[in-house]
Formats: sequence, structure tokens, C-alpha cells
Amino acid sequence: MPTSSRRTRRPRGSLSPELILDAAEAVAAQGWDALTMRAVAARLDAVPMALYNHFATKEQLVDALLDRVLSRFAPAPPSGDWVEDLGAFARAHRRLLAEHAWAVAPLFSQPNPGLGAVRIGEHVLGILERGGLSKDRSVAVFSGLIALNYGWSSFTTARDLDPGGPSHDVAAMLRRLPPAMFPLTVGVAEEMGAYGSDAHYELVLDQMLGGLRR
Repeated sequence: MPTSSRRTRRPRGSLSPELILDAAEAVAAQGWDALTMRAVAARLDAVPMALYNHFATKEQLVDALLDRVLSRFAPAPPSGDWVEDLGAFARAHRRLLAEHAWAVAPLFSQPNPGLGAVRIGEHVLGILERGGLSKDRSVAVFSGLIALNYGWSSFTTARDLDPGGPSHDVAAMLRRLPPAMFPLTVGVAEEMGAYGSDAHYELVLDQMLGGLRR
């Protein structure tokens, strides 16, 4: 007698917000566009309506998921040098984005996705206050560091999520350009192959931090 292929549904009332967010993160890590209430429910062996008992809309689920990511930011203990602490923040924030590559684009499109973002801002503003910066300059520096990290991560994420894509062969692509029309670009073709590298990030970050120290 053939066995049934129907999957056993999760018992009623066995879901929790954390279980749902665990499943949502696993789905999102396979591709942000794949994140739907139905896909999350399927991963949990639940009916989609069961999710709505905890998250009234997909937007609420997304907000909670992104806030969860930013809430994982773990700042380093403060040192006696506020500029060094600012650099430590920038590097730790960039690592957080790299570890959650699937979240970079949706986080970038939501300027304030929850208390996780507020806590990060509070941490950085505290460092800048120690440095004696005015409120206006503090906001400008914070915005600049966040823009640097999201911009950098957006490029490297696109490259990492598409291993066979053209961004992995930038040098070869640039070498094929007509040198008469683009002499400077062709001249740095090899160097452009390292576009978005850790070394380049450190160079740019050090310039920003050095300007603040001066």
C-alpha cells in the first residue's frame, strides 16, 4: 500500500516570533526576492495564516528581520582614542553587513529599520561626542561612514552573490577597451581588478579618520 506524500503540519500554536524569524532568515539567505510569507510557512511546515498571528503583514516581518540583523552589532570596548574607536566601529559594521549579504540591499532602502539602527547610531554619536565634534559634524561623519559601508558592501555583495558574473573579471574587461579613447582607464586595468578589496577599504577609511584627527 503506497505511503502518503503529504507533509505533517506543525501543531497549532507551536510557532513563535523567533522561530518565524529563523525561518525567514534562512529563506532570505537564499535570495531576498524569495522571501514570502508562503515560503517561510513552507519551511516551518505551517500554513501561511499561522504566521499572521505574530506578524500582521510581510512588511512587519521584514522590519523585524532587518532589526534582528542590526541588533547583532557588537561594539568593541572603548579605548582612550576616539578616532581608533571610530575605525573599530566602521570595520565591525562592515563585517556585520558582509556576514548578512542578503540584507544589504533591503537595509539600504530603509533608512531606519528599527531600534537596532538607533543603537548603532547612539554608539557612534557617543564616540564623536568624545571627540568634541559639533552635532552637525557628528551627523555628517556618521552619515559618511554609513554611506561608505553600504556603498562598499553593495558592490562586494553583488560580486559575491554572482560568482560567475562580470564583476569578477573587471581587469580583463577594461583591458579590452580601446586605449586611444580610454588611456587612463586601460592603464589601471590591473589595479581595478582589486576594486572593492579590503586593502582599498582600509586606505579610504584611514584617509577619513586621518582627516578627522587633523
